[in-house]
Amino acid sequence: MIAAAAASSFCLRLRQSRSVAARRSSASTLVSRSSCKWMGRESREPSAPAKARALSAALTGLPGIVFEAHSTDYQTGDGLRQLVADGFSILKVGPWLTFALREALYGLDAIADVLDGHAPRNRLMQAMEAVMQAAPANWAKYYQGGAADLWLQRHFSYSDRIRYYWPDPAAMAAVDNLRHRLTGRRIPDPVLRQYLPNLPQDPAGADFESILLRSVEAVLALYHAAIHG
Repeated sequence: MIAAAAASSFCLRLRQSRSVAARRSSASTLVSRSSCKWMGRESREPSAPAKARALSAALTGLPGIVFEAHSTDYQTGDGLRQLVADGFSILKVGPWLTFALREALYGLDAIADVLDGHAPRNRLMQAMEAVMQAAPANWAKYYQGGAADLWLQRHFSYSDRIRYYWPDPAAMAAVDNLRHRLTGRRIPDPVLRQYLPNLPQDPAGADFESILLRSVEAVLALYHAAIHG
């Protein structure tokens, strides 16, 4: 199934990215972890280097020791580079990757409808809503509010609890159906820009699998640039 294949591919690339981070600090004999929560359900908080100045200064005179920053999701490229410069050489990323995957899948679902000649009907979103409602354990205790608020959070929260549902057989079937709807079809560039405006351009084309991978790789590229400068 494409959902499993896509997940495996970007997880592999994530491990490779973390390996790069590890090589950056290969002289480390000890890693001090800094757990920072910079994301909410609907908001993002940029890193604040000034607040960690004293912590970063503690590395002075301690060669081979670096910090590991947790929950670095949704930071800017400059913010990630600043973390590395401040001694947080190991950057952990989590829901940002699956958030990017979900964005791409929902965008492709809208594109498939447009190519069929009608406005988006959100079939994939409806399928995922049914899957999440049938098994609420992975989202119910994390989201608060009325019915509309909960619906919004289930699908678009930065904490991305929907990520736990993509391996569900019904979810995988819905994704596979979307792939079949787009197989062999050319996506006009204006349509792609309308529904996936942040997707990195690729002269080779825009097939289903490459769009999913490029969406996730765009996030990983920010980490790669932060580490290598």
